[in-house]
Amino acid sequence: MKILARAGVACALALSLAGCASNPMGESAPPPAAAAPAPPPPYEGLANGAFGASLDATSRAAANNAELAALNGGDRKTWRGDDGSYGYVAPGASSGDCRDFTHTIYINGRPKVGTGTACKVGGGWKFKA
Repeated sequence: MKILARAGVACALALSLAGCASNPMGESAPPPAAAAPAPPPPYEGLANGAFGASLDATSRAAANNAELAALNGGDRKTWRGDDGSYGYVAPGASSGDCRDFTHTIYINGRPKVGTGTACKVGGGWKFKA
């Protein structure tokens, strides 16, 4: 009986030491950190298509930033490009996760009006072509 008792104590001691071998301080390891969600892709709006084809890259970026700000805030946003173009974005009421908007671009003083819809996807907005 003494042999069995000693064997049981030896097994318990071996198991507890085995845990110490993997973590010398005897502390439990912290759970793995959750991966941070991927950021949404850059917004590419109405100005990225034929509507904004005559804009330079800086003006196109300003137009897209105005669309994004109007979609997020629900207020009219204006922009001005380096090439003399300018415009504004007037958002409509949101419908669930989507919002319609009207974008007016002025190139050489002449207005060009386009309409679009964008929907929230993965923490950002995606333009629906």
